[in-house]
Amino acid sequence: MKKMHLLPLVLLVGCADYDLSAGDYAKDDTAGATDADDSAVDDSADTEEATDPAWYVVRADLTVAGGVATPDAASISVEIIDADLERISCVVAVSPDQVTAAEAEPDSETVWWAVPVRSANAPCATLPDTLLLGVGPLHPDARARLGSVGHDAIADSLFGAWLQADGGDITVFGYAGTASDLLGDDTAVLPPPDGLYRLAPLYVVPLPE
Repeated sequence: MKKMHLLPLVLLVGCADYDLSAGDYAKDDTAGATDADDSAVDDSADTEEATDPAWYVVRADLTVAGGVATPDAASISVEIIDADLERISCVVAVSPDQVTAAEAEPDSETVWWAVPVRSANAPCATLPDTLLLGVGPLHPDARARLGSVGHDAIADSLFGAWLQADGGDITVFGYAGTASDLLGDDTAVLPPPDGLYRLAPLYVVPLPE
């Protein structure tokens, strides 16, 4: 797996229909749907008339059990945002049925999940075919942005949320934590201990060209 770093992503601020906080996860009832068909993307995902989609963000709940990534209780949505960061073009609820643990480097401090996404089913834009989502070290730049979601005071309790799209560069896209972490009750230790982690965005990621 490639070395982790921070891509020059755009900080997600000011989107009229958007709330960065983890508490605003899953705006529609289709996020994390478990009754999807054999495709990785749920066709019932909430949609709006597309404008000029250019970015996306991921929100997810993912479980670490026995020190490894598991698909248990997985809930994943991809929100596609227009070029001006003014509105969400559509929300894609990704079926958890095909989520698996992804291979990581030996002694890695990051736990990874592989998430197939069938871009042909996306309602308003072409998405990557596969995402790797990770919970690991909190990147200093992401830590510096935690004030935008009111999490400055609990930074020591949080992890970094990492992403790799279609085998490309690995980048931090936000922060992650268990329910206790998000209350500031625990100090983050690596690798992430067992628990259900909420991954929330701080940056938008460019859609594939």
